[in-house]
Amino acid sequence: MEFSKDSKKCSICYKNPIKYTCPRCSIRTCSLSCCLTHKKTLNCNGQRDKTSFKSLNKMNDLDLLSDYRFLEEINRQIETSKRNELGNKKKSFNELKYFQKLIQNKLKILGSIQILYLPRFSTKHKQNQMWFDKKTNDIFWHIECQFFINTFYKWTITNLSTNETTLSNILKKFHNHLNETSNINDELILLKLKNFSHEQQICIYIENFGQKRKQFGKYEKRSFNTIIDLFHERIFIEYPILFISLINDENNMKEYLYKKTISN
Repeated sequence: MEFSKDSKKCSICYKNPIKYTCPRCSIRTCSLSCCLTHKKTLNCNGQRDKTSFKSLNKMNDLDLLSDYRFLEEINRQIETSKRNELGNKKKSFNELKYFQKLIQNKLKILGSIQILYLPRFSTKHKQNQMWFDKKTNDIFWHIECQFFINTFYKWTITNLSTNETTLSNILKKFHNHLNETSNINDELILLKLKNFSHEQQICIYIENFGQKRKQFGKYEKRSFNTIIDLFHERIFIEYPILFISLINDENNMKEYLYKKTISN
């Protein structure tokens, strides 16, 4: 709807003298009813566009005050966003510490097992997917298995409840991985890995931490029925790492681990 800026009459009804000017579109009206009509007709919200361009020679004191308040509003929003982000990080960190404490307490009760956590920025901590389900009061495990075939083939399994974290179940899932999702192109390596099929044919070592290290060395051979049996009265960092070899290849793995210890 066009109107003349010099006109002294309402731009909607053209009858009454003007009383109001719309902050957004500058249309001048005489009453509330004409103001509402102009909003509906022109789809105007009646609010000043704080980011619209206005040349300096047309600006007045009200425009300067409005721009100043706009900059203050932006600054408040930035500060609020920073506080919210910091609060969310603190909340997330506190929740993480809470669930870590639940896991630590549960492991102490189940088998005098101690789990240590690295700083949040460490790679192993970021990889760790162990979690505690409060509804079932159970730990869901993240386990890294390293199968020895002249060198180590690394495979990780996650989301296993404590009762499911048995050697037989892990080997079964590993074979499913080899048959379904493995990207191993070397047939010889694949064949060697498929030999890790029976509990009686393999031996397992864990990295030893803590006071008992002098007695067992850096790597300790352990029997494995459930994960609780494996780490009974032992310590691991973030999540368990299992070094697995066939029985007839145990000495070669021990030598490999020894060389790895020397090099580190």
